[in-house]
Amino acid sequence: MRIVDVSPRVVAARVGGSQARIGNILRGLAEHHEVRLLSQPRLAAVRRSRLNGGFERANPSLASALVSELGELDWPTSPLFSGIGLRLTRRAPLRRLLEWGDVTLVEFPWQFRECAQLAGERPIVLASHNVEIERHSSLADAAGAGPSRRPWLRFIEAREREAVGRADLIVAVSEADRRGFAERYGADPGRIVVAPNGADVRGIVPADADRRAAAREALGVPAGRPVVLFAGADVTPNRVALDWVRALARATDRFTFLVVGKIGGQPRREESLHVTGWIPDFTQALAAADLSVCPVEFGGGTKIKLLESLAAGLPVVAFEESLHGTELRDGEHVVVAPSSVAGLLAALGALADDPGRAARIGAAAREHAVEHHDWRRSAEVVERALAGLVGR
Repeated sequence: MRIVDVSPRVVAARVGGSQARIGNILRGLAEHHEVRLLSQPRLAAVRRSRLNGGFERANPSLASALVSELGELDWPTSPLFSGIGLRLTRRAPLRRLLEWGDVTLVEFPWQFRECAQLAGERPIVLASHNVEIERHSSLADAAGAGPSRRPWLRFIEAREREAVGRADLIVAVSEADRRGFAERYGADPGRIVVAPNGADVRGIVPADADRRAAAREALGVPAGRPVVLFAGADVTPNRVALDWVRALARATDRFTFLVVGKIGGQPRREESLHVTGWIPDFTQALAAADLSVCPVEFGGGTKIKLLESLAAGLPVVAFEESLHGTELRDGEHVVVAPSSVAGLLAALGALADDPGRAARIGAAAREHAVEHHDWRRSAEVVERALAGLVGR
C-alpha cells in the first residue's frame, strides 16, 4: 500500500504524546508499505527530507509552516491555527500527495475537511488521539476557564462531528474512546478500530542494580533515597500534575523526586526535587527510578509516559483519572491513590516499605505493557484495518 499521513505536528518517536504515537505507528507501517508524512509546522520541515524509518516529511508551503507553528503551542485555540495552516498549504502539491496514496490518515479532526476535499474517491481515515471535545473540555477545566471563555470548544466539536461522519474508518486509542465516538456522534462501531497507545517494550526493559546506579550517576541523582520519577511534556495537565509533585517534595525528604522533560524547565535541585529538563535518552530516567508517579487529573487518551513506566517494570502510583483508556487494575498493575498529598505519600511509602509487593506490581505492570501496549502490535492493527479498507 501507499499510505499518506497528514499531521499538524512534527513527528518523533522519542518524544511523548501524539507525536510518539504517530511516529511509532508510521514506522511500523513503513516496514512493509510506502509511507509519506506531511508535517505542517516547523520552518525546518519546509524542505523535503528523509526521516529515519523509511518515510518522508515534507511541507509544501512556507505560509502553512508559519501559521502551523502557532498550532504547536499549548494554547486552547491552537487547533484553529492547525486548521488554518493546512488551508494555507498550496493545494496542488497537497492534492498530488493525496492522489499518490491508496489511503490517507488524518491525525486530527481540524485537518479533515481540507484533506477530504482533495482525496477524491480514495479512502480517508481519522487517526484519532482522543475524543477531542472531551479532552479539550477537560483542559478548559484544568485552566479554570468558565463557559464564556470556551468558544473554541464549539469549533472543536463541530469539526470532530464532521470528521467522524465523513471518515471511512476511525482509529481509536482505546475501547473507551471507541464508545465515546459511537455514543456522542452516532458513529457505526464497525467503522472504528482500536489501536492502543504503547511503549517500546523491546527498547525499554527493567534495570538491574548496576544499570540503575550508572543511570543515577549520569543524571546526577543523589544516592541514599528511593527515586520517584515524574516525566512529561510542558502542557496544562502535566503542569497541574507537577504541582502535586512539588507538594510531595516539600512534604517529605524520604524520596528524591526526579522530574524529567520540558515540564520541569531548566535543570536544578530543590531539596527533594531533582529536575533534569529534557534528556535525549528517556530510558536513562526510567533506569534511575525505583518508583513512578502519575498524578494527572486532566486530559484525554492514555498517558504514554505511564505506559513507558509500566514497560520498565516500575511500580506506579497514579490517580484514577490517569488510567483512562487502559485496563490496569489497582493493586495488581498499579497503585491508585486518592487525590491528596497524604494519599500519594501513603501509597509511595507502602511500596517503599514492602519491596516484595513493589516487585510483584512492577513485574505485572511489565507483563501487561508487553501484552497490551506494544507499539508494533498497534501498528499491525492499523495495517490490517487499512488493508481491509483499501481492498474494499
